Amino acid sequence: MNQTDKNVIMITAGGVGARFGSSVPKQYVEINGRQVISYVIEACRQSRQADAVVVVAHPDYHNELRAAYGVEVVESGPELNVTKRNGLDYIGRHSACEKLVVVDAVRPAVESSVIDRFFALLDEYDAVACARKITDSLGRYGEWFVNREEYYTLSTPEGFRFPLIDRHFKAASPLTESIQQLPPASNVYLDFDAPYYDKLTYPEDLARVQWILSHRPIHAK
Repeated sequence: MNQTDKNVIMITAGGVGARFGSSVPKQYVEINGRQVISYVIEACRQSRQADAVVVVAHPDYHNELRAAYGVEVVESGPELNVTKRNGLDYIGRHSACEKLVVVDAVRPAVESSVIDRFFALLDEYDAVACARKITDSLGRYGEWFVNREEYYTLSTPEGFRFPLIDRHFKAASPLTESIQQLPPASNVYLDFDAPYYDKLTYPEDLARVQWILSHRPIHAK
């Protein structure tokens, strides 16, 4: 990373995968002979808009990540928001970042074209996030009717004008998506058209993600 880098991708890879039940964090589990994180790093490197890619990971994996993928690494924290804050601080010190795209290391189907689109959208918007309408019936304790049209889900990738997210992001926040920490008046674009990038959470997710990756030429290497 250089002081002239303006478009930066941050890969969050600090999770321990407690729900996954593996001997290693799920981002280092192999699918089709490759670590999950390798698919994410590949997609980020294929971005035509990014100037730099930074991985925020547990120190136990820094040497492995550098040796296997030649990436720049930053120490993660005990919780996701601490991990993100560590990454933001590092990027702020080592670059001239204007636009930031945050990618999750356990969503291996992420596409470089969507990352590039998010960078482009940040010319107009303060932030961009993947959003999904809720298609199942939505329940609530003590009340049967909940209007699902009033709700949606959020996930990575997320994109930000760096000075804005850097100024407002708090490591101690209980909010789970970075975009939720922005001021209410922020000009936010919710992308309902981006593909849903399956997240590895439980062991049974492996077969589905493996099928997706096997049928995408971009990852057929």
